[in-house]
Amino acid sequence: MKKSFVILLSAILCLSACAPAYYYGPAYGPAPAAGYVVAVGDQPYYTHGPYYAYGGARYVWVAGHWSRHHGRRVWIHGRYIVRG
Repeated sequence: MKKSFVILLSAILCLSACAPAYYYGPAYGPAPAAGYVVAVGDQPYYTHGPYYAYGGARYVWVAGHWSRHHGRRVWIHGRYIVRG
């Protein structure tokens, strides 16, 4: 009896954790104020375009991207790298 109760209770807890949660703010009060939008982007090409040559080396633009650093998502800015 006790074992079946524990199994039933754990199944209910597991299923309730998978259920979607909805939150609707209060239906009263003033309208929300205008907000700001912050967009993370990268300059397409800084000053040289998609590539340039300098001192016998060819530099190619590598676009920015999202990456993981110590378990957090961080934005890696675009940069020029040397390509033979």
